[in-house]
Amino acid sequence: MVRRPDMIFGPVEGESFPAMSQVAVVLAAGQSTRMRSRLPKVAHPLAGRPLLAHVLAAAAAALTATEVPVAGATHEEASPDGEDHSSLQASRLVVVLGHESDRVRAALDTVLGLPGYTVATQHQRLGTGDAVRAAKAPALAAGAEGAADTVLVLYGDTPLLRVETLADLLATHRRERATLSFITGLADRPTDYGRVLRDDSGRVLGVIEERHCTPQQKLIPEVNSGIYCFSAAWLWSRLDTLAPHPNGEYYLTDLVDLAAAEGCVLTTVTVPLSETVGVNTRIQLAEAAGIIRRRILDDLMLSGVTVEDPASTFVDAGVRVGQDTTIAPFTMLLGTTVIGRDSQIGPHSVVRDSQIGDGCLVIASWVEESVMDAGSRVGPMSHLRPGAHLEAGAYVGNFGEVKGATIGAEVQMHHFSYIGDATIGARSNIGAGVVTVNYDGAGKHRTEVGADAFIGSDTMLRAPLTIGDGAATGAGSVVLRDVPAGVTVAGVPARPLPPSPASSTSRSVSEPTPVDGVSEPPAARADAAPGAAGARKGVESAVEQAHPPQSDA
Repeated sequence: MVRRPDMIFGPVEGESFPAMSQVAVVLAAGQSTRMRSRLPKVAHPLAGRPLLAHVLAAAAAALTATEVPVAGATHEEASPDGEDHSSLQASRLVVVLGHESDRVRAALDTVLGLPGYTVATQHQRLGTGDAVRAAKAPALAAGAEGAADTVLVLYGDTPLLRVETLADLLATHRRERATLSFITGLADRPTDYGRVLRDDSGRVLGVIEERHCTPQQKLIPEVNSGIYCFSAAWLWSRLDTLAPHPNGEYYLTDLVDLAAAEGCVLTTVTVPLSETVGVNTRIQLAEAAGIIRRRILDDLMLSGVTVEDPASTFVDAGVRVGQDTTIAPFTMLLGTTVIGRDSQIGPHSVVRDSQIGDGCLVIASWVEESVMDAGSRVGPMSHLRPGAHLEAGAYVGNFGEVKGATIGAEVQMHHFSYIGDATIGARSNIGAGVVTVNYDGAGKHRTEVGADAFIGSDTMLRAPLTIGDGAATGAGSVVLRDVPAGVTVAGVPARPLPPSPASSTSRSVSEPTPVDGVSEPPAARADAAPGAAGARKGVESAVEQAHPPQSDA
């Protein structure tokens, strides 16, 4: 950004300015046929948000950063000419919509934390001057004590505008007590832009569109971005004086010439042209996405996050990452994801709209709308579907899937298992190939597994089902009925095994039913112990006795 030496951000120390209120008018009514899309241009996603949402966020932040409050003022919401979209800033942002406005608003409604805005409608697309005229009524209601003093006008398809740029424009406009201020850009070979005309002293004389330029004027490198800051009283009184062009449209650029002709104070702020360029094609959309994402990654790295390979890392605008977390290559952090400190995400991972605590590990896995508490881990090649919750220290290994389920603290679920619509108690073990059979063809049912349980490999848990604390299942079991605390079951269908003497005193279970009519021998009972580890030994010995290997004889 190019500033004169006397330009500083905000008011100068010791210098006073009149109390002012500000409103931003965002023009987003265009159809943009060059996008070749049925979706309105400003609703296209860019780094996890609709294109227009980036502009609204920047405008709202700039208004907040530069506002000089009116004494005793409060922000009352007012939208006599449009729809009010809540929050204290609703009356300070006016969005002019036209083409498929319902779809644009629906896209904005998906963005969490979006600043409030008021909608004005441009019923016919008659140029930028007509679009601002459509915003007049809600903009006049934007001030704390009536009309706003300053009107910022920008476009909904300019997502690369920085908050600092808009804030500098507003502050410069106020400091210079200007009637009209606007952003200009410098280009080596400018095309399709109006050139800024100045006299020998640098005073702005006007803006001339390229099609009207002389060969010498076409060589002027300074071009008009179309982003303006107006004295509100002057703007509203001059809009109605604009004459239509031969195509029937009214252009805001004519106001620059008018202000210069009237001898008004005009000021400019110059930034790289790339920051003010509009998105009109999908090529430009992709280019803008690359710039936005690189800014996001730079901000993360400056805040203490390690990004091992920025070129292969994609992070949306709404994502937050804690200090000393490492993001490995080929990782995507999307939506409203929040990640704590000292975690490692990736490589080859996708995390969307999820909450991940401190010290977590996600390796080559998908995590969607899920929660991972501190010290939990998932992967490689696993999937946490919406509603999954890994409590502290839980471990989901390779080729596992969790959906709508809570995996308790310190649970071990190492491989090839599906846990859906379930709760797994703390410190339980989920063996390879365990499946919660939660769907019966008509509805979903829950499975509840208590603490310190041992679910053997290839166990099928048909819901609805409850497995008590310290219970266990043998490998290959199909469990159709609830299992009380401390009981071991095995078989198809699973039946209780006799308790061992070591655990019978600690388990309040009636005389068990033998598996397949075979009683458990004393030797099998002797090596059993309470809890998951003991249950495992009991299962191994009891099932071996119940199903002895075939003799060679």
